[in-house]
Amino acid sequence: MIHGSSRDVGDELSMATPPLTFLDRLTRLNVNRLFTARSTHQFYWELTEAIVESDVMDLSGNRRQQQKIPKKIVIGIGAGKNYTLYDVGSDKTQFLQAGYQSKNGVKGFA
Repeated sequence: MIHGSSRDVGDELSMATPPLTFLDRLTRLNVNRLFTARSTHQFYWELTEAIVESDVMDLSGNRRQQQKIPKKIVIGIGAGKNYTLYDVGSDKTQFLQAGYQSKNGVKGFA
């Protein structure tokens, strides 16, 4: 788990970000969970387990490669009166707003 981006401090990840960009950021950082606040929006984006296939052509010929990708998640934690609780033990995320009480009594960190 890491907070931020591998590109630069201005990297704004949001629900409009293409899935391959999310995969790039998660892969570069070698993490399964990435938390971001740059977009100021709350969101939960999940890449289920997948296989990425690539074809590489070099001087020795063509090579096909498959890489198994485990479940990966990008979480937009929001801003202002919105906050996010993440429970490491259960891998659950809860989006809340200041002034409203959680009904589930979920423990985590924001």
